[in-house]
Amino acid sequence: MTNKLFSTVSICCLAICLSLSSAVYVQGKGPAKSVPGRPVEVRLGTPASSLLPDKTILLYPKGQNAKQGLKEAQGPMVSNELTGPEKAQKGGFVANVSDSARIDLYFPEKPNGQLIISCPGGSYYNLSTWNEGIYVAKWMKERGITTCVLKYRLPNGHWQVPLLDVQNALRYCRAHAKEWGIDQIGVIGFSAGGHLASTVETMYVDSITRPDFSVLIYPVISMKNGITHPNTHGNLLGSDASWMDRDKYSFDQWYERQKMHKDLEEKYSTYQDVTPDTPATFIALSTDDKTVTALNSTMFYQALVNNKVPAELHIYPRGGHGWGFTTKELGRDNLGYARDEFSMSLERWLNEVHHPLAKLKNHSTGATCDIKVSKTVYLYPEGQNSEKGLPEAKGPGESNGAKGAEVIKGNHFLSNVGDSARFDVYFPEKPNGQMAVICPGGSYAFSAQSNEGAHVAEWLLSKGVSVCLMKYRLPLGHWTVPLTDVQNTFRYCRAHAAEWGIKQIGVIGFSAGGHLAASSSTLFTDDITRPDFSVLFYPVITMEAGVTHNGTRTNLLGNDSNWSDKEKLNSLVYHYSLEKQVSSKTPDTFIVLASDDPGVPVENSLRYYDALLANKVPAEIHCFPHGGHGWGFDVARYGTDQMGYCRAEMLMSLERFLNEELAKKK
Repeated sequence: MTNKLFSTVSICCLAICLSLSSAVYVQGKGPAKSVPGRPVEVRLGTPASSLLPDKTILLYPKGQNAKQGLKEAQGPMVSNELTGPEKAQKGGFVANVSDSARIDLYFPEKPNGQLIISCPGGSYYNLSTWNEGIYVAKWMKERGITTCVLKYRLPNGHWQVPLLDVQNALRYCRAHAKEWGIDQIGVIGFSAGGHLASTVETMYVDSITRPDFSVLIYPVISMKNGITHPNTHGNLLGSDASWMDRDKYSFDQWYERQKMHKDLEEKYSTYQDVTPDTPATFIALSTDDKTVTALNSTMFYQALVNNKVPAELHIYPRGGHGWGFTTKELGRDNLGYARDEFSMSLERWLNEVHHPLAKLKNHSTGATCDIKVSKTVYLYPEGQNSEKGLPEAKGPGESNGAKGAEVIKGNHFLSNVGDSARFDVYFPEKPNGQMAVICPGGSYAFSAQSNEGAHVAEWLLSKGVSVCLMKYRLPLGHWTVPLTDVQNTFRYCRAHAAEWGIKQIGVIGFSAGGHLAASSSTLFTDDITRPDFSVLFYPVITMEAGVTHNGTRTNLLGNDSNWSDKEKLNSLVYHYSLEKQVSSKTPDTFIVLASDDPGVPVENSLRYYDALLANKVPAEIHCFPHGGHGWGFDVARYGTDQMGYCRAEMLMSLERFLNEELAKKK
């Protein structure tokens, strides 16, 4: 049988024959003898990694139409009605998996106690067994993680089939966990395999079939039109045409089938199946994925956050679909520009989910920055009640009514800024031509000039970025005031850009300062006041009640009870709900936050990201599992670093983003 296959395939094929009697392939002892009628695995081409499985287990050694499967699992119960041998395709894709459903096991030299079951993608039509299988095993094995690559049966419209296979893989691995030294079993899935992984983490039967953790890479999540991937939907649930077929059914039968079809679409839109018992989940994908829209991932992530499930989300700006675990050494890597960031985040998360970190409480040591202000520019030298401002800018517009001296409390929390509205300019020793306008947060009640101001400037200066640190006027219910100050800062800096050697000016904002930064990125009046890029840390975005941060809304727009003109209030709520103001001209945006933020709901950032996605604005978002709110750049030097567990990778991503933005101007 094997010789016949080699004679008919024109390019190099790798055959692994699976023994019916033992259902095991053992590396080093060679493949078991082929059995008449048993499908043989063939591959068109050769994978870039020569890694072979240590053991291969057939899930249904007697075939998928038999009642009995592995003794450690359950019978197939449902057939996918596919027959004949597997079909090898280019790039390691395998189709027509039926009786040959199996798991390939890879054991590391020094196992750390974790095992992960990999579910390759392929629209539920085929399986990407290299990029989302062998290469996954290689990466995991190098980190001491035992890997089980699942070759699950393709559903062919029999939606129960893939879930049964991954649950049986879990049953088998649980049964042998002690023997293998395993104390935690998770699942990783890609694209349609990501849908399968999300299915097994939400539709488990018992503690045996519930994964301990889940990793979803560019997953399909929804089965609803406009969001789902049509081919994945059709291959899992059957084509819409097959459900609409009227000839084979009475009207009542046909009518019931329509309801059944809709129910299945609801059931397999797995973001709707998340509960507080769903396991901790890591999600990664690219904004420019044209195959599976990022909305799938943001909907699932939001459901996890709503149910207080530990969750982490990374959406990189580009990479498309299907980048998996390919590296430059293995082939073309569309995520190569951010591969190190992705690997660092995933490795850290896997370690943490295996050995949870103790959560830290933030505090300040009182340490101060060594950086020196190069120049302080007062925006309104004649005061905020004068019509005149700087020659390079405009007047203050509306006054916020603040009188008397500024107030500084706590960790350099600045308030009561009126006539003294200003910004501090810092120039690095080796400027790279980039400048960032920093908008510290503080619920529009104060501005945190330390951890969201001077400490930020210190890091930026170390990267060659010039800085304008805002001491903007707080609104005190006069909503136009903060944005006026930021826009006047941009006018001044643009006027002096050539003198300073500045080619690009962006904005960075935190919390309410993030709302201000997003305001400047969506409500700009011209190219001068439009930032070239935008960086938002745990931002307030919307003014919609129930989603916004109440203190920020009240301080910006005033107390609702004081408004007699409700129509005017609603108009302002809409205007300053910045997810509604995003356009194709909104600058490239970088967003970062913690999933457990108790102050500003995560939905703020997700709404803004979804709006950027809809308007095709280059964007990325990084949601780390914990850290709370307000951590800014308070690194260990200044106190306990609540984000210390991920700060290095976060700053790596931010530096890469800033460098790429600057490169666009050259």
